[in-house]
Amino acid sequence: MNTQTIIELTAPQTVNGQRAAYQSLWLLVRLYHAARFDAATDVIRLSELRQQFTDARSLRMFISRAFRDFSRWGIQVGWGEDVDSDPRFLNPDRRSQGPFWLPPAQADKIACTVEGGAASRTDLLRFLNIRSKPLATEAAATRMPMPADFWVRYALAQQNLRQGQLLATIAEHGGTDRHPGALAGFKEAARMASSRSQHALAALGEAQVWRRLDDLEAARKTLAQLRRLLKEARPDEGGYLDAMEHILTAWCAYSQRDVTLTEALLAAMRDIEPRASVVRYHPRIRFEWHNLMALVRRAHALNDQDSPVRRSAAAESMGHFATALDAAFEIGSFDAAQQVAANVGMATWLFASEGLVPGTDAIGARPEALRWLLLSEWLSQRSGSSGQSAWNAIYLMRIARGHCDIGERPPLYAFRAQHPLQPAEVINDYGPAAEFNIGMLPISSWLALATRLLAVQQHGDSRYSLLQRCGLWLEHAWYASHAGELASASRSLATLAAEMGGLPTSDKSFFQTMLRRFPLEAFERPN
Repeated sequence: MNTQTIIELTAPQTVNGQRAAYQSLWLLVRLYHAARFDAATDVIRLSELRQQFTDARSLRMFISRAFRDFSRWGIQVGWGEDVDSDPRFLNPDRRSQGPFWLPPAQADKIACTVEGGAASRTDLLRFLNIRSKPLATEAAATRMPMPADFWVRYALAQQNLRQGQLLATIAEHGGTDRHPGALAGFKEAARMASSRSQHALAALGEAQVWRRLDDLEAARKTLAQLRRLLKEARPDEGGYLDAMEHILTAWCAYSQRDVTLTEALLAAMRDIEPRASVVRYHPRIRFEWHNLMALVRRAHALNDQDSPVRRSAAAESMGHFATALDAAFEIGSFDAAQQVAANVGMATWLFASEGLVPGTDAIGARPEALRWLLLSEWLSQRSGSSGQSAWNAIYLMRIARGHCDIGERPPLYAFRAQHPLQPAEVINDYGPAAEFNIGMLPISSWLALATRLLAVQQHGDSRYSLLQRCGLWLEHAWYASHAGELASASRSLATLAAEMGGLPTSDKSFFQTMLRRFPLEAFERPN
């Protein structure tokens, strides 16, 4: 039989005859009241604690002290969204995030009294001093749109992000056409924010920029800020933002090629409510989740050792890409759709190259892969992007020379004798359709394309990630060597060697392997 815990509500408050700290006792009685009378809202969130104890300097300290008291009183209180969990097995590191709840068996152990007699619900409410409705809910019911300044700044920052203008650019020749860039835009939007949701949106945008800039430490720091904002949200707030915070956290892990952690984070989103419902029913989150999971399964297909497992992973990857593409068009986002199309194109070619597609090889899969990449570029240019997709260009150039491999350190004459697919052949033979006017093509040569993109990066008109820069330096060096422009190739290879040290080990290994496919003359520095 459980030992009963007797709580005397009249001053001075006691638990089992011993004086009790008021804040800890208030929280326990609030949890007891929720378990007994508030079936629809049987969890207590941080927002209510902030409202009740406005002078509390640190909720974290308040909560830690309360749980020490609960343990001393023999009561086990739970935390987190899953109210069916056993509090004995919950992770204390996340306890301060809430929300909090009292299991029915623990509520049965509690008896509240007033001057020794059983306390009524009215007595509980008087002790708790609960407002008829929390202020946050009242504010939501009468909430009016905030001043337009925030949304103007936020919309411009989003446009800069979509167009790849991540950092501020300085106008040439003393002109006034200066773009503040997405990073400065989201920071300015945060300064204009007048609500928690606006602060959260600005933090999400800033985190996206930091990830695109390869500054994963800054991205994680900004995501921690977003996480703190979301902890205070009501149950009906922040579902999208919470899911995007987890998606970006998973992207940070994937950027470091920690595929195991990435997959674990995505699996937790899929399996645990309420995020699981957001993944299923919110098309933007569904796109993000399946696109990233497809890349995870692609990594397994290309890197695992077991052949049947690799083939299964390749098929799963394509299935996730298909779902992501459906979601991209469901939300009407050409930008999202072009990302998936590019990934499908490259995966089609890679899987065939690795023998993971029955009945075809890299050459046989090349037409379909190129059509996907050309479709991606067409979508990219119609998504509002002001520049050309670096990934589409890199993938096209890589596939165009994909059959050109004559081993390590080939003679220069043999290297130059190879016949990569030319840009004109791509657009003439593999273009998606006549009405798809691909602005990137036709071009005079792949070398001209690589040179143009590198110039855009060097002039500051676009900001490429480290992996994109390394990819462009590699393609420029390959096509420069093939054209006999060895001095230009040598400079690109030297830059590539200097930059690729910052890449994750698996990406660095790819470039190290590719460097061995160049003739020695390409590495000779010009006098």
